[in-house]
Amino acid sequence: MNIPVAARWALLALALLQFLLAVRALSRARRAGPGQRTGPLLDAADHGIGVVLATALAFPHGTLAFGAMILLGPVIVWKGVRDVRARREAKAGTGAAGPAAGDCGPAAGRPGV
Repeated sequence: MNIPVAARWALLALALLQFLLAVRALSRARRAGPGQRTGPLLDAADHGIGVVLATALAFPHGTLAFGAMILLGPVIVWKGVRDVRARREAKAGTGAAGPAAGDCGPAAGRPGV
């Protein structure tokens, strides 16, 4: 596969950006508490594998790029599952915070109470 020189430099620049994002995510994971580390660690894995993928695409290493894509799949799926669960929990949390059944207020016909 013949890749133009400009495309190789662009992919290497992308790999550098991904590396910087992975380092940032790892530092966030180090600062996070025990229950809050999964998200930053998944971000770090996503960006770290992205470094390998962009570098492998810049040079003719087809098997390395394929392996990186195989590793990236479960990370992206896991991040998606976490996002869906977080949305469901947020939606369930807002529904439970409504007014109580015996609430006395202006809507109950007692103004100013």
